[in-house]
Amino acid sequence: IKRSLAAFDARGASAIEFALVGSIFMMMLLAAFEFGFMLFVQSVLDNAARDAARLIRTGQAQTSSNAKNAFSTLLCSEVGSLIGCGNIVYQAQTFNDWSSAQSAVNTPATRDSNGNVPPGPFNPGTRQQIVVVTVTYNYPFFTPCIGELVGGGTQSALLMSTVVFQNEPY
Repeated sequence: IKRSLAAFDARGASAIEFALVGSIFMMMLLAAFEFGFMLFVQSVLDNAARDAARLIRTGQAQTSSNAKNAFSTLLCSEVGSLIGCGNIVYQAQTFNDWSSAQSAVNTPATRDSNGNVPPGPFNPGTRQQIVVVTVTYNYPFFTPCIGELVGGGTQSALLMSTVVFQNEPY
């Protein structure tokens, strides 16, 4: 009887140890998956913003019938169904000098009361103008516990991609 009680105590200790260590391990595993996927979405957003901004830089957007539509169409096709075009907010602003453009880049994005970024102006500019294109996506966390810890209660993270360039002499 003494031996069977000792085996029962060991099994109980293992269960308690697993409960303590296993929950932390699962949380770390979920966090690694969440942040890995968020990094992947950020990479897709960066590439889409860069490719769509190239339409402005080369003058293809300005010479089309609707510059904003041309930009939006390419941006949406690049992000595909991963993000969804309705969840992306973008803007293009023109500046006359690089220091003004730098101040626009350093200005943080503001969210409204619902946690969304309001749409901004879209001005692709003309030849040789400096343009700042900003594309934002409100990334919703799919694990609520990670969202609470990282999102500050918003359950989302603001992913942003900024492209700064001078239009070519098209």
